[in-house]
Amino acid sequence: MRTKLLAQLIGFVVIVPSTLVALFYSALGLMFALESIQRQQALSSAALVLACLSGGWLGIVALWRAYFVLGTDQHSFNSTFIWMGFGCGSLVSLVLIGLVNGSLLFRGVFFGWPLLAVAVFTAMLLRHGTRAAPPAPSA
Repeated sequence: MRTKLLAQLIGFVVIVPSTLVALFYSALGLMFALESIQRQQALSSAALVLACLSGGWLGIVALWRAYFVLGTDQHSFNSTFIWMGFGCGSLVSLVLIGLVNGSLLFRGVFFGWPLLAVAVFTAMLLRHGTRAAPPAPSA
């Protein structure tokens, strides 16, 4: 019960706002990347933006997947996808914290917010995996 409540809290406080902000800035980033590729200017920046978009969205989808796994007490789930998504999303958050202009406090709060969900969901999924492991079939 406590796991579901914490998952719902993280979902509404962290994942929903992160997804909405990512939708808006992904559209801007995609327009920048496509225009840069079309004009053949700043191709390395366009490639970096496209890599961040891909990794960031993989991380957001993994957060949503973990949210539904924890909210429904699923015993079987694709943990490889979730861990890869957490890794990619965390890496993108750290890259954005390091590369974007602005104060370190602003960058840490704005781009580091999903890292909170990753940290909490990682602990919850590790505990969920050990607690909810189905019994081994007897031969």
